[in-house]
Parts: sequence; structure tokens; C-alpha cells
Amino acid sequence: MGFESMAVRGVNNHYGPRKTNSKFGGDLTTDGIKKQAIWQFLYNDLPDASTSNMEQVIPANAKIVSAYLEILTAFTSTSTTTDLTVGLQTSAGTAIDDDGLITAVNASQTTIAAAGLIVGTGALVGATIGTSAGELTVAASAADLLTGEARVIVEYILVGP
Repeated sequence: MGFESMAVRGVNNHYGPRKTNSKFGGDLTTDGIKKQAIWQFLYNDLPDASTSNMEQVIPANAKIVSAYLEILTAFTSTSTTTDLTVGLQTSAGTAIDDDGLITAVNASQTTIAAAGLIVGTGALVGATIGTSAGELTVAASAADLLTGEARVIVEYILVGP
């Protein structure tokens, strides 16, 4: 990748592709109303709420239409009993609902041990997230994951204030 810095104006130009971190998420509009947020991550770099302002957020008062956990590479752990939970927190790390998108029952050690799509049935699915914007958080029930890659897909609708 080429890089040019102009000290006179304090401007930086980047040439060529730049690596991005999909863990921070991205936003797509699937039609005029429904939006889709997507995060992709590895077993050793799970998304968590942060104050860096780089993360994709679900806007305050948004209604969650659906949530999916797509297992791209099977998750393994030393205990073989590790579950995942997927939810939302504020940027300050306060829980909106830590398993409000994908519960441990949805993402049990059995379901995350094989590639495929897991449908979330957490309490936030079909409901609004409340008055705070939400950042994705993925947590393992034990800190012993050895392999795995997944993508979280959340469809939501913006609701008035």
C-alpha cells in the first residue's frame, strides 16, 4: 500500500487496498426501511463494547427484526462445553441485554461446533433496544476457545424517538 503525507496541510493520502477489521461491523440498507448490521470475528477476538467510536452501533430506539449467528469455521474449546451469547451494550459497557440477540441455548457448544446458520431468539428480537445505542458484544461461557470464526447479522428498523 502506498502512503503519502503532506506536512503543509496535514493531509494523508492512501493508495491501494487497506486492511479493515470486520469485528467493528458495517451497515447495509436492505430496502428503504430495513437495515442490516454485520460483524465478523475470530474465536480469539470477540466483539465487545468499546469507547473507541469505531464500532458499528444499532441506533437508539431501533426495533430488532432478526438476529443470526453464522458459523463460518467451527468453534472448538478445551472443555467442549463452551457456549456463546450475543447481545448489546452501550459504549460505556453497560448491558442493554448481554444475550438479547443470541442466547446460550441458541449458540450451545453443539451448534457452534459445526458451520451453519443459527437463528437468534433473544429477548431483543422483535423488540426495541431502548433509548441507548447498542454495540455488539459476544461472550464465551469459558475462556477456552481454540478455533472458530463467525459472523453476526442483525436486521433492524429505525423507529421514531
